[in-house]
Amino acid sequence: MNKTQKICLLGATGSIGSQTLDLIRSAPQNYQLHSLAVAGSNLEKLISIIHEFKPKLVAVKNKEIADNLKLALKHKTEILTDLNLLASDSEIDNIIVAVVGSIGLEPTFIALKNNKKAIIANKETLVAAGELIQPYKSQIIPADSEHVALHQCLAGCQKSEVKTLYLTASGGPFYNSKLDFAQIKPTQALKHPTWNMGPKITIDSATLMNKGLEVIEATVLFGASYEQIEVLIHPQSLVHSLVEFIDGNILAQLGPNDMRLALQYALDWPERKPNLANKFLNLKQMSKLEFFEPDLKRFKCLQLAYQAGKMGKTYPAVLSAADEIAVELFLQERISFAQIPELIEKTLDKHQSQEVNSLEIIKQADKWAREQVYSFL
Repeated sequence: MNKTQKICLLGATGSIGSQTLDLIRSAPQNYQLHSLAVAGSNLEKLISIIHEFKPKLVAVKNKEIADNLKLALKHKTEILTDLNLLASDSEIDNIIVAVVGSIGLEPTFIALKNNKKAIIANKETLVAAGELIQPYKSQIIPADSEHVALHQCLAGCQKSEVKTLYLTASGGPFYNSKLDFAQIKPTQALKHPTWNMGPKITIDSATLMNKGLEVIEATVLFGASYEQIEVLIHPQSLVHSLVEFIDGNILAQLGPNDMRLALQYALDWPERKPNLANKFLNLKQMSKLEFFEPDLKRFKCLQLAYQAGKMGKTYPAVLSAADEIAVELFLQERISFAQIPELIEKTLDKHQSQEVNSLEIIKQADKWAREQVYSFL
């Protein structure tokens, strides 16, 4: 792909968004920030991004922020309050979905229906709407390092040749800790040992829900069954995923624990271009690669994700929404770390599932789950 890619970035001020901007900044001949959206209200950071990259369109979450932004800007950037208008713009080549939660669901589908490539770092889209995504799978490139790893390991392989997909997890800060989960504070859970991520995904990594959501995503992206997907704790975070084939051979993808490599792979695929992050593994300095089986009793969120995924229908959407609210409540110190899986399990137990045949069904399940979590407080 020789032309400059025009990118629509949903979630420009978050962790994934900031790393995407690093790539655009490093290679303006390859990438152009055509439009962006933010879900938060960090006006100062947003203004700085707009002044630097001069996007054509910007979407914010409400009219008040839009009005304040218009007063602060000195050039002609159109300010909108509807993410969907960005996704339907005919000028964009691809959309990067890096917002957290179900807010990314509808614009992703609009972009896909308009034949755009969707680079998805938003787990909720694939988890909640996996069944609806199937017709557009050829347009989707994952941005998670684990799924980017599987994408590379499975290239040119037949589904019948695959025995097991292994998703690796750092284990977060507590995989071998003796701490009482009821006593863990947000400041402790936010100290991820190897990755620099936003607060929601960092807490999900600490509970292993992040890996559970990735398991559900992998069934959507690669057509594997839940019985074919296993999770391994890999504290070094250098092997991002592995594929075991029916003949006993295993392919593993290794790389630095820097999300910019995964994002660049997704942007440039099917080509490979020089590493813009300038990060490379020094194999001579690697002393060990460890792999452990996760403790599903201690980290129940992973078990709940497998259960919800296998039950299908609207259960994955409810799982995702319930987790989002439970994590918010923990970060606000309204519940304990141990209560995160408890609230999710209670919500799943009370859910009466429906077939997923429209976005509206998913939105209803999502809304119900959020309200249900609060009702347990």
